[in-house]
Amino acid sequence: LTDRAPTVGPLYQNPTFKNISPRVGFAWDVFGDGRTSVRGGYGIYFNTNNQQNLIVTVTNPPVTPRPVVNNPTFPVPSFVGSLSVRPVQFNLDNPYVQVWNLNVQRELWFDTVLTLGYAGSRGVHLLRSNDVNVPTPQLRSDGTVFYPVGQSRPNTAFTTIELKSSDGNSWYNALIFEVRKRWSRGFSAQSSYTLSRNIDTTQASTFFSDATNGTTSAFPEPFGIDYNKGLADYHAKHNLVLNFIWEIPFARNLKGAAGKILNGWQMAGIAQMRSGNPLTVFVQRNRSRSQWSPSLGPGIGQDRPSFAPGFTHETAVTGDPIRYFNPAAFVLQPAGTLGNVGRGSLTGPNLRTFDLAMVKNTRWAGLGERTNLQLRIEAFNLFNRTNFGVPLLTAFTGAADNEQPVSTFGLIRSTATSSRQIQLGLRVTF
Repeated sequence: LTDRAPTVGPLYQNPTFKNISPRVGFAWDVFGDGRTSVRGGYGIYFNTNNQQNLIVTVTNPPVTPRPVVNNPTFPVPSFVGSLSVRPVQFNLDNPYVQVWNLNVQRELWFDTVLTLGYAGSRGVHLLRSNDVNVPTPQLRSDGTVFYPVGQSRPNTAFTTIELKSSDGNSWYNALIFEVRKRWSRGFSAQSSYTLSRNIDTTQASTFFSDATNGTTSAFPEPFGIDYNKGLADYHAKHNLVLNFIWEIPFARNLKGAAGKILNGWQMAGIAQMRSGNPLTVFVQRNRSRSQWSPSLGPGIGQDRPSFAPGFTHETAVTGDPIRYFNPAAFVLQPAGTLGNVGRGSLTGPNLRTFDLAMVKNTRWAGLGERTNLQLRIEAFNLFNRTNFGVPLLTAFTGAADNEQPVSTFGLIRSTATSSRQIQLGLRVTF
C-alpha cells in the first residue's frame, strides 16, 4: 500500500499438498425390515481458481505496459494519481466446500417413499474483490463511522487498489421434505419442498461474478469482510417442485385405426413455486465519501441508503410491478456515513410456473422392431403466469451530497420467464 512505483514480482508459486478431500457416509436399516433407513454423509470438495483472474491481471499494468505514444517505456517514472490496479493475493488458497447431509427415509407402501432430511455446506477460501486503498473513517462514540470531506487515499499514487483475495465464506442450511412414488402401474410422481438459508460474504464480489440482482459484496477494507455478509444472490427460502409421468391407459385394448391413434399416449408435467431472490437498494453516488470504486459489476462503488423510521425490509416491499418498493421506506443517510439497508435484505418477486407435455409413442414396424415414432406436444408456462424480473434498484441519484429520489425506482421492466409457449415435435428412434 505504500510503494509509489509499480513493480512486477513473481507469479503464483504456491503449490500445496494439503488438498485432501475425504468422504465418509453411512446407511442404517433401523428396524431390519428394509422399510426405514437413516443415511448420512460428509465430504470436502476443492475447486480450482478462475483462470480469468490470472489472465486479466497479467495482461494489464503493471505487469504489461500499455503501448501508447506518451508511455514508451515502463515502469513510468512518475504519473498522476489516477492509475488503478488489480493485484491478486500472492498465496491464493484453493477454495473448498464442506458438504454434509442426514436424512430419514420411510417406505409408506409398496412404491412410495417419504424422506425427511437436512443438508448443509460451508464454503471456505472463496474468491472476492476488495478496494484496500480507501481512507480510514473516523469512529464515532455511537459506533458508527464518518468520512470527513477531502480525505486522501493511503497511497496517493493510485486510485483503486482492487485486491483479489481468497478469504470469502459461505454457509448453507436446508430442511428437505420429499415424497416419491416410483414408476409402477404406468405412473410416477415426486413432490419436494426445501426450506433453506444461504449466506455468504463473496457471492457478488466484483470480478468473480455478475451480480445480476444488484447484491455486491466487495466493500472498503476498514469495515471487514462481514460488512456485506448477507443472503446469497441465488438464495430462495421456499422451493416446492412437483412432477409426474402418467401412461394414459384408456385405449390399451382398442384395435385398428382407433387403437393406433388413441393408444401409446403419456402425459408429463412439472410445477415449480419458489420465493424470490435477495435484492439490494442503492444510492448511485459515493455518498459515504469512502472513495470506494471497484470497476466491475452492477452496483459496485455505490452506497446503500437507510430505512425510514417505521419501515423494515418486509414493509418496504409492495410487490406491485409498477412500484415494487415503497419509495417512502428509504431515506438518504447523512453524507459521510453508511446507510443501514443490508446487502440482500429485500426479497424479489416470487416464481410460479407449470410445464406440461403430451407424448404419443408409435411402433414403426417398417424400419424394424425397435423403431419408434414419437409425437410431442409441449406447453411451457401453461397458465401464462407473468413472473416478474428484477426491479430498478437505484433509489437516489444526482450530484454528490445532493442526491434526489429516482422516479423509476422499483419499476420492473422485464420478466424472469417467457409467456406461454406451445411447441410440436417429431422424433424417430431406431
